[in-house]
Amino acid sequence: MLTLFIKTSCRNLHKHLEPKNKLICVRYCFTKKLGEIKPIGFMRSLFCHKRGTPRQPSICPQARGTLTLDRLVVNNPQYTLEGLQEFSHVWLIFVFHKNEKEFVRSKVCPPRLGGRKVGLFSTRSPHRPNPIGLSLAKLDRVDDSTLFLSGIDLLDGTPILDVKPYIPEYDTPQPLLTDHMQSCSDSSVNNHTDPLGTDREEKVKSRSDTDLTDSTTEMKVKNKKIPPESCIENCFCEEENDSNNKNNVHLKSPDWIVQPAFPKLEVTFSPKATNQLRMFSRDAKDPDFVLKFLQNSAEAGRTITSILSEDPRPVHTRNQEKLYYFTVDNIHITCWFYDNTVEVIRVLPVSKGEHLI
Repeated sequence: MLTLFIKTSCRNLHKHLEPKNKLICVRYCFTKKLGEIKPIGFMRSLFCHKRGTPRQPSICPQARGTLTLDRLVVNNPQYTLEGLQEFSHVWLIFVFHKNEKEFVRSKVCPPRLGGRKVGLFSTRSPHRPNPIGLSLAKLDRVDDSTLFLSGIDLLDGTPILDVKPYIPEYDTPQPLLTDHMQSCSDSSVNNHTDPLGTDREEKVKSRSDTDLTDSTTEMKVKNKKIPPESCIENCFCEEENDSNNKNNVHLKSPDWIVQPAFPKLEVTFSPKATNQLRMFSRDAKDPDFVLKFLQNSAEAGRTITSILSEDPRPVHTRNQEKLYYFTVDNIHITCWFYDNTVEVIRVLPVSKGEHLI
């Protein structure tokens, strides 16, 4: 029977096999097809180590990277990207290539739960049966066969399996999108400078500075500007206030997502670290201090703050007061956590501090 599997196509086999054996055939064909999947390119990112890499793309909007399509895998890559520049965001399907754990646990401990376990598939843990991830990135521009992205949470060298445009009409539940577009239209009558209205502006100001800003999440949908995140957030609030409307789709998240167990940390820089950070720029005379992805030292400071405010440490080390190291772009950062505060105490070029990682 095994010889028959190998020499006969799955299509013909389906006509002669029992249901149980058909499943075996499907698995065989899928495994064979899976072996043909190749990365279309590899991400170039300012994050070279797992330590300090944001867990979600919305944490650090300044994080930039590039993706150049592999001409050995994608025929005429520049043509495959035609029209993509008309979208502001893209989905990246990637492989967790640094996942070294062979055993996959049924339950995991998300950082926001402070040690409590939940089922694997109710989280975005990288430790999965199939180590495949999905990330939403802002598309800054397309140049030939290269995508310039921002707001990324991917390691340098991450294999990318596919790129798909973010389309609100498809990726947002339709009733929510329709209601939100209507509310945007109504508010624009009273406030031409802010399509989301004054109330929305106040909400944006009150949000953490680590969230995606309006300028980095703005989407154009039917000639109306709709940020992907706020579309769901705003309409979810409206849905709760109008529970009698049968057309509304109820979106919900667990409490540990909406109200995490740990507050955001206050980030400070020592005077010494501040002076050291100012030495980094795109046109620094010393190549050790040249930034490859970030624009200047001020943006580097905001990036470091965004990462540290979310406490990138593993849960099991959060009660340990000790030095923490990580890298961003060409910068090696040393910091110290205590209570609800983290202080950056030293900033060096990666070439002089990477051995500490």
